[in-house]
Amino acid sequence: MQKQSHSDIKKQEVYSAVIRSLSGVLTANIRDWQLFIGSKPFGRISPHLSLEEINQADLNPRGVLDGIALRLKHSDYDLHLSLSPLGQIESLIFEVLEQIRVESLCPKNLIGMQSNLQSHFMSWLEKFISRGGVEGSIGLLLISIFAIVWMSLNNKSIDQLMQDMIEATRNGLAKEIGPLLIQLKFNKAHQKSYSKTSLQIVKLASNLIENEYSNIPSIRTKRKNKSDALLKLDWIPPLENDFADNSNQTRLTISEKTNLLKHSLSNYQVFNKTYDVEIKAQKKIKSEQLLQYRKTLDDEVSKHKIPWSKLAHLYQQIFLSNYRNRWQTTETEGLIDRRFLIRSVTSPLYPVIYKTSSLGQKSGAKISFLIDCSGSMKEQRLFMASCIDSLVRILDQIGVQTEVLGYTTNAWHGGRVFKEWRKLGFPQNPGRLNERAHWIFKDFNVNWKKSRGGIAALLRPEIYAESLDGEALEWAVGRMQITNTSEIFNHIILFSDGCPMDRATIEANGENFLKNHLIDVISWCNIHPNLSLSGCGLGHEIKSTFKNFLSWDINKNSIPITLLNWAAELKSTAPFKVNT
Repeated sequence: MQKQSHSDIKKQEVYSAVIRSLSGVLTANIRDWQLFIGSKPFGRISPHLSLEEINQADLNPRGVLDGIALRLKHSDYDLHLSLSPLGQIESLIFEVLEQIRVESLCPKNLIGMQSNLQSHFMSWLEKFISRGGVEGSIGLLLISIFAIVWMSLNNKSIDQLMQDMIEATRNGLAKEIGPLLIQLKFNKAHQKSYSKTSLQIVKLASNLIENEYSNIPSIRTKRKNKSDALLKLDWIPPLENDFADNSNQTRLTISEKTNLLKHSLSNYQVFNKTYDVEIKAQKKIKSEQLLQYRKTLDDEVSKHKIPWSKLAHLYQQIFLSNYRNRWQTTETEGLIDRRFLIRSVTSPLYPVIYKTSSLGQKSGAKISFLIDCSGSMKEQRLFMASCIDSLVRILDQIGVQTEVLGYTTNAWHGGRVFKEWRKLGFPQNPGRLNERAHWIFKDFNVNWKKSRGGIAALLRPEIYAESLDGEALEWAVGRMQITNTSEIFNHIILFSDGCPMDRATIEANGENFLKNHLIDVISWCNIHPNLSLSGCGLGHEIKSTFKNFLSWDINKNSIPITLLNWAAELKSTAPFKVNT
C-alpha cells in the first residue's frame, strides 16, 4: 500500500476550506494535490500556483491558495480555455497573463492577501532566474513580459536587480507593448476584452521568437537553440478537444451522468464466468490453521496496547445519532403536556404538567471494508489485518454493522480461462481473462467474536494473487443492499495499493481495460445518493478519482495512531450523523 500520511490529508482539507471560503466556490476541493471542482479536475493553471510544490519549505502556501481562490472567483474557465492558443509558449503567456489579471483584482482592504500574492509571484520569478531560466533569449523575453504586465496592472515596482536584467528587453518592447498595456489595465475587470489584448501580446512574442530563429539555416540547430532557450517550467499546452470535453461534462445532469456510466459499465466484458467463486473464509480454510492465524493476529494487536474505551467513545460520537425514544410525562419542567392543561386552572399549585423527551442512540452507518488481496499487498497483510480487526471490534461494540471482504484471483496469468481463450485461437477483445475470487472474511450478520477466525484468514499468503478491482467494488455495493432511505448511511472503504493488475486480461485487452472499468465504478459510487466511498493506501493512478481518503503511514506502524487518524478523517469527510 502507498504511504498516505494523515498530515497530508488534513493539509488538503484545510487548504480546500481556504480556497472555498475566499472564492465562494463550494465544490472546490484538493485531492492528491490536484484541484477539483466537484468531481472534475480543474485543469491547467499558471505554473507558479502548482499544488504539487506547495509543501516546499521556502514556499508560502497562502500565496498559492489566494491565487487559486481569485482565479475561481474572477475567471470563467470555459471562456479562458476556448480562447487559449495551442502552442506551448503561446498558451503559457496567455495563462500567466490571465492569472496576473485576477490577482490584480484582489480587494484593497485585504492587505494580507495582497502581500501573499505579490511576494509569491516575485519569488517565483526570482527562482526561475536563479535556476538559469534567463540564459536563453526566449526565457528572458517571457520573464520580461510577465514582469512588465504585473507592474502595469498592480502599480508596483519590482526588485532593482530584476529591473536591470529586463531593462534592455523592456525598452525594445516599449513601442509595441505600451498601447497594449493601457488596454490590459483598462479591461482588467472584463475577461473577454482583456483576453483579446492578451492574445495580441501572445502574437507579438511569438513573432519575435520566430524572427529570431528564422535566419538559422540548419533546422536541427534551430530546434536545439530554441529548445535550450525555452522557459524551464513544467507546462503542458491545452489540447484542441479540452474545451469541448470539459463543457459537455459540466452541463450533464446527475441522471444523464448515471445513464452514461451505466452504459460504459455495460461494455465491460467477461470471457468466462464458470470458474468465478465466492468463498467464505471460515469454511474454506481448516480451523486449525485459522487458530494459528488468529493467535498471530491477537499477539500483534496486544503489542500495541490499544485504548479500547477511548476509541469506542470516539467512534460512537461519529456513527451513533440520537433519536426520541419516548416521552417522560408528569415532569416539573420541560414542554407543557396539553393533556394536563386543565390542572393549571383547577390545581395551580400542582406543577407536574410538563413532559420531556427520553433520547436513545442508534447506529447511523453500515461499513464495508473491501481489501485488495493482490500479491503486492502480501507484505503488509499483518498490520493491515490488525488495523481492520481492531476497528471492526470497536464498531461492533457500539452497534455499527460491518463487513470485511477481499478480492483476488484463483490463478496467476489467467488460469483455466486463459487456456480456453488460447484454444479458441485468441479472439480479439475477450474481456476479463481470469478466475475471479471474492472472499468473505466477515459479513454483516455475524458479530466480531464469531468472525474472528474469518478475519484472521487475511494472513493466509496463498490468497494473494492478482486483482480485479472494478468487479469487486460492484460486488461490495451489491452486498450492501442499499435502499432509498437515508436513515442508514452506507460506506465502503477500499484498501488498495494501485490499479487493477491481471496480466492475462491486460495483455489481451490493453493496459487501460481494467483501470477504466474501475474508474467508471468509482464515478458511479461518487454520484450515488446513499453511498460514500473512501480509499486507503491508493496508488497515484486512481487516487484523484476518490473524494474521500483514509491515511496509511506504515512507517509509524502504530494501530492506535492509525485508528485515531481514521476517526478524524471519517468524521470530516462523510455525513454519518442521521437526524431523526
